[in-house]
Amino acid sequence: MKLKELEATKVVLSVLGERGVLKSEEELAIILKKRLTKKEMKAINAYTIGADKAETAEAMSVDEERLAGLVASAVKKIKNESVHREFYLVKSSS
Repeated sequence: MKLKELEATKVVLSVLGERGVLKSEEELAIILKKRLTKKEMKAINAYTIGADKAETAEAMSVDEERLAGLVASAVKKIKNESVHREFYLVKSSS
C-alpha cells in the first residue's frame, strides 16, 4: 500500500476521535506505516473507508475472521498511549 492511498487522518480519527490538533496527512501516514504491519494498514484503511469486507479479505488472501483480527490489532496499536501521542501536534510552552 502506498502512503498516498492511506486515509491516515480518517483512520486516526475513527480510532481515537477528536483529541487535539493532528499532524499533517503525510506525517500521520508515515507514523502508521512505521507502527503497523502492511496487512494491518490495509485492513484498518479498508475498514475506515467502508470497503466491502469480503472483497478486502479476498484481495489480502485472508478470511474475514483474520481480517477482523488485523483491524483489532491495528486499533490496539493505535490506541497505545506511547503511539497515539505521536499523532498530535505538541503545543510549545513559550
